[in-house]
Amino acid sequence: MPAPESATAVTSAARTDPGRKRADNQDAVAQVLMPYGGIFIVADGMGGHRTGALAAQLAVEKICEVLRAEKPLPKRLVEAFEVANGVIYEAGQKPESRGMGTTATALWLDLPYALIAHVGDSRAYLLRKGQLSQLTQDHSWVAERVRQGLLTEEEAKNHRWRNVITNALGSFPEVRVDLLGVKVEPGDIFLLCSDGLSGVLEDRVLAEMLRNHPPDEAAERLIQLANEWGGPDNISVVVVAVGDHIPNLTRTYSPPLEGSAGPVRLQLGEAMEVVSTQVTEPPRPRSFWERWGNLILLALWLVTLGYVLFSQFSRPLSP
Repeated sequence: MPAPESATAVTSAARTDPGRKRADNQDAVAQVLMPYGGIFIVADGMGGHRTGALAAQLAVEKICEVLRAEKPLPKRLVEAFEVANGVIYEAGQKPESRGMGTTATALWLDLPYALIAHVGDSRAYLLRKGQLSQLTQDHSWVAERVRQGLLTEEEAKNHRWRNVITNALGSFPEVRVDLLGVKVEPGDIFLLCSDGLSGVLEDRVLAEMLRNHPPDEAAERLIQLANEWGGPDNISVVVVAVGDHIPNLTRTYSPPLEGSAGPVRLQLGEAMEVVSTQVTEPPRPRSFWERWGNLILLALWLVTLGYVLFSQFSRPLSP
């Protein structure tokens, strides 16, 4: 879907599908093409049928609303996420909406640069010169254990807590956002997706589809393949392809990105805009001693007390 001003620069496609195992779709996607790129978002809602879908839709709408009214700057992208977080958090204070939240991964393409903001376990990838790289880091319990060296990638894929998210829009009054910047090269292809795709298809399959098909066809084929492999979750895909002609424009935030070979974590002022994620540990099964230790100790104390009292009263009286 090319925009008139950028017909030779950017083409994109956005698709979402409920998958094979779920009747409802709690994902949402957006693509807004602009003169020198555009706004592209994937959100994966959680909290139940109605609340999850509403959270994802609110995230997409509010982020787009803020960004369309502002000139591209890293600070504006973070502010858009903060606005969306506030709206979703407020909506989630109703008793029927408890647990409402959503992941969100947004690409603000402002050629020759790309700004990416990220919360949750939806992902942003970059295919450059045929090689696929994951730009974002998952905010999930298993992903953090993999980064700590406590789990392998294979163990994380099959772990019972693989769906536990440690950071989401709407979960807390304040949100913690990962912010990245990339200097775009001709032929770059960006992929945004929910875990309904990345959790099913291997990276080599994602790369093959992006290499061999234009955005519309790549998005359709990726969803089709995820469904063929079971479609256990909602599937959302946004593919953004950069053409061979990129305008050579100067941006106020360009210096940190010049000469970088890959994504750069951006700083705003003196403080890193990337801050540690809010960790919500999943419930850990209690051990035998954690469950029964206090009762056993109490029983031993009562037995000891009873023995002492019995010994005192059963002693024969002195003549």
